[in-house]
Amino acid sequence: MAYLKIFPIKVTDKKALDYITNPDKTEEKLLVSSFGCSPETADLEFSMTREMAKKNGMDKGDNLAFHLIQSFKPGEVDAETAHRLGQQFADEVLKGKYEYVISTHVDKNHIHNHIIFNAASFVDHHKYVSNKRSYHKLCRISNRICHENGLTTSMPIGEKGKSYKENMEYHRGTSWKAKLRVAVDKAIWASINYEEFLQKMQLAGYEIRQGKHLSFRAPEQKNFTYMKSLGSYYSEENVRIRLAKNRSKVKAPKHLSREARLYINISTYVTTGNREGFERWAKLNNLKEAARTFNYLSENNLLNYEDFQQHLSDVNASVKAAEQRITQINSELSTQKIIQKHCDSYRLCRKVIEDCRSAKNPKAYRTKHQAEYQLHDSLKKSFRISVLPKSQALIKSRNGLKILNLNRQLLSAKNRNYRKNRRH
Repeated sequence: MAYLKIFPIKVTDKKALDYITNPDKTEEKLLVSSFGCSPETADLEFSMTREMAKKNGMDKGDNLAFHLIQSFKPGEVDAETAHRLGQQFADEVLKGKYEYVISTHVDKNHIHNHIIFNAASFVDHHKYVSNKRSYHKLCRISNRICHENGLTTSMPIGEKGKSYKENMEYHRGTSWKAKLRVAVDKAIWASINYEEFLQKMQLAGYEIRQGKHLSFRAPEQKNFTYMKSLGSYYSEENVRIRLAKNRSKVKAPKHLSREARLYINISTYVTTGNREGFERWAKLNNLKEAARTFNYLSENNLLNYEDFQQHLSDVNASVKAAEQRITQINSELSTQKIIQKHCDSYRLCRKVIEDCRSAKNPKAYRTKHQAEYQLHDSLKKSFRISVLPKSQALIKSRNGLKILNLNRQLLSAKNRNYRKNRRH
């Protein structure tokens, strides 16, 4: 099992990075890895990314980085496995957007990973938000990775459980919270803004109290029920998000899908009790579907069973090829993002070195900017090219990959839908 702890770094990230990369704890740094940065210059690269975020108006909060600790039960995993699981965990949580350094400590009886990642993203410069909701997401990812690797799971994955009294009331249908959830869902479904939602709740007979937290009380209920006690899905923030989705549906109505129309028609016949009408409609609908299928098979010369099977095989192969290409494009996109980030860092370091020529005391200047010199040399070795690619060229290339990726996803979805409809 893996236990998780996360806390922000607000003063200095260099001391924390020096601590987790201690050679005595990491088998002479053999159990140290990183993404988007070098472990030796990670603090400087973190700082550069935060400066870029500040220039782009994303300087929210005072967190420099986050320190995540992932501890395993004594004797459960070896150091190499723990390090591999930690990297998989960090990659899934941070999604290639934040630089991080991971180290596996073996100086205690329980092996544990330290992951320090930047608070600002080098991709879109947004700050990482750490709260109860994001913590439960971390726990869910950790539990899934542990389960996939044969380890026991232990971390909480959601809201607190119901009490015995509340659970019994829920199953009897007498729970105030269960009734309130139903009323809230109905009101949200029929509203497009927050004020209309509150009006619908009043019409449903609920008394509203708007203080620090929104709460409701049914006509025969003694105490108010806080919305936050219903679960994160019913928080005021999520209610507003769900209402915003309703507004977008009103602005841009979409045609009902064939499946939705089919469901509505069947529901209408069943609720009205018109059995004869339903049977007549079902026969006509079946004939229409059979005719549509026959026309498709005839137009594509698929009336022969062997030809039809070959056509399905071709569609399956097309789906697999599209999905493989999507994976490849995503990998290329990630590489492009890191290259652009390193190019920007190199240019900043290069400017620092060039400014040394006008410094009054070059020796003192180099001592002050030793980290920039070190990062410059490290990046220069990793590039191994004489001319850096321009930022605009990298952005253009990345946008082209994004468009290609979107087209591939649409093609894959289209083929999957076709394969699903042919089965039916």
